[in-house]
Amino acid sequence: MRKITLFIALMLIYMGVMAQGFGGNSSLPDYQSQTNIDYVGDNHIGHKLDIYFPNDEKATHPVIIHIYGSAWASNNLKSSADLNTVGVAALEAGYIFVTPNHRSSADAIFPAQIQDIKAVVRYLHGNAQSLGIDTSFIAVSGFSSGAHLAALMGVTGGITEYTVGSVTMDIEGALGNYINQSSAVDAVCSWSGMLELRDQGGCSIPGSIVPFIESFIGSSLASNPDKWALASANTYVDANDAPAILFHGSEDAVYPSCVSGNFYNNLRNAGVDCEYFSHNGPHGVNADYTDEMITFFDRIKAAKASATALDNTSVDANALKCIKDGVLLILRDGKTYNAQGAEVR
Repeated sequence: MRKITLFIALMLIYMGVMAQGFGGNSSLPDYQSQTNIDYVGDNHIGHKLDIYFPNDEKATHPVIIHIYGSAWASNNLKSSADLNTVGVAALEAGYIFVTPNHRSSADAIFPAQIQDIKAVVRYLHGNAQSLGIDTSFIAVSGFSSGAHLAALMGVTGGITEYTVGSVTMDIEGALGNYINQSSAVDAVCSWSGMLELRDQGGCSIPGSIVPFIESFIGSSLASNPDKWALASANTYVDANDAPAILFHGSEDAVYPSCVSGNFYNNLRNAGVDCEYFSHNGPHGVNADYTDEMITFFDRIKAAKASATALDNTSVDANALKCIKDGVLLILRDGKTYNAQGAEVR
């Protein structure tokens, strides 16, 4: 009887939060796509993804992965993962748009979900040539619980295992056929993110969401605080994290915006390139800010390209290299040249 009562309570909460924005329904019929790709190879519905391609003639494109919100309770919402907001913005800006499923908390408990998303990134690297992917820039975005997974991707790049207290967790996993590929991402976007799962910094998690978190982690906070720490993005913050942009509404009745504010402050204090936009909207993806997301991703992509060019450009002992406004410049004999050798005046 207790299990039945808990199930009913969870379903009521789930329907309530779905009504406030989880997984906004949409479609993208005007773009070429490949759907239901099995990125692990086990035919599990939670291991399928869809890919949408920009309408241009370019051979390769950078990528934005977007993870739906469901309080980790759904394994099949990829076809309604904010396609008309985040998806259209990404595609019109020249990014391939990828929407993956992940296993639900009913399928498997954490860290299964972050292992799934890492397998997505490895799959994209392993199939970059056939899919026309520019692997020099792969960003990840997410809404609500999807933003939680996106943020974890940003703060766990290069981490295989991590220990808090008495618990050691396999963050990377070994799903799929591309385990030798990188799962690191270059930038993160969080929309109304459930980034911290514990009460921290004067920011309290609503009691209505706690049953979802307990189902996701497989324990209560009191019985396993170390695992709750391992499932919270703030635990991993350091200077090596991917740049991040955060959006959160002050009228969010599902998850408090102070969670995003705290995470932003932690990133900034660690020296991570980050931006935070607080608005007066509810829980959801605010379409008014998709331009800011694209501007941020474009900036990080250009900075990474410039840094790569700076590292790879050889100059003689009498020259200096520098980056100005994202452009590589070479200073030699009192004159300035671009990377192609043309003088810049």
